Amino acid sequence: MGFLLVADIGGTNARFGLVEQAPNTSKPNYTSAQQITLRCANYPDMGSMIKACCAEFKIDMPEFACLAIAGPIEHGFAQMTNLDWKFNINELRDQLGMKTLHVINDFAALAYAVPFLSAEETKTLYSADSDPEAPICVMGPGTGFGMALLVPENGSWKIIPTEGGHASFAPTTEKELAIKSYLLKEQSHVSVENILSGIGLVHLYRALASIAGVEAQNYSPADVSTKGLANEDAICREAVITFCNTLGAVAGDKAVSTGARGGVVIGGGITPKLMSILPETNFEERYKNKGPMRGYVSDISIKVIVNDKAALVGSAAWLIHNTPALKPVLV
Repeated sequence: MGFLLVADIGGTNARFGLVEQAPNTSKPNYTSAQQITLRCANYPDMGSMIKACCAEFKIDMPEFACLAIAGPIEHGFAQMTNLDWKFNINELRDQLGMKTLHVINDFAALAYAVPFLSAEETKTLYSADSDPEAPICVMGPGTGFGMALLVPENGSWKIIPTEGGHASFAPTTEKELAIKSYLLKEQSHVSVENILSGIGLVHLYRALASIAGVEAQNYSPADVSTKGLANEDAICREAVITFCNTLGAVAGDKAVSTGARGGVVIGGGITPKLMSILPETNFEERYKNKGPMRGYVSDISIKVIVNDKAALVGSAAWLIHNTPALKPVLV
């Protein structure tokens, strides 16, 4: 039995997990037995932080690791979006003395986690008999708006990364048209991510305040969501409800656009916090409101990931299923 090192590394914090794993077992373990969180700003580079992580865990450097990072990976190089860290993956592997080091995008890790999450780690928002042989669309608002497809392939899963968050925001009500008109005065393109993200909550609040003729306060995304959920501020409340309605509409758009008959799964840090207000919104109706495709979308379930460490599960699953020395034995 050995340890696998997995991580979910953002611009501010890095979560590390240790997964106990026997090689080529028929029943892999994807859950981290131990976890720690380190602040990225305390380290000059990725290698230094990984060494510090192992010191915290009081272990030797593991032979196998998978890092999920917030940033692009191209041609063997990885670059953090909100950190001045760029590294060659093979060089880092050799520097650390590992046998295998995988580096994948953080949303790809979240998507890859979906087939390996327990029932308690997701919650159904809309129930339907989805097709288990069809693609699953994994999407969600957080700092930005991520999206990927999970496609069944020879008994396993293939991830298709997308930039679906940068598709244009498509208003479907007069109020949403006014919101887009307001934002177009500040930018030439209003994307889904401009609405469905942390800063998107602020964009909605500011636009709705302007439409109502009310002076907008200097609220953060947390302010808008907290005051909206508590009904302490009418404009914040409307912003949160508009956010949920738009999320439903976008989920339906993505389901139709990608043929995700296997289901829609929403990840990211925002949606679990808004679930208490969803029944008061038009989330489900906006999801189904696709004209002649209403029946098509109505057959596709929606779940939300409630495990905030799901990316660690995805990193472990990716590492185990894509490393010959660890690959599960079929029985």
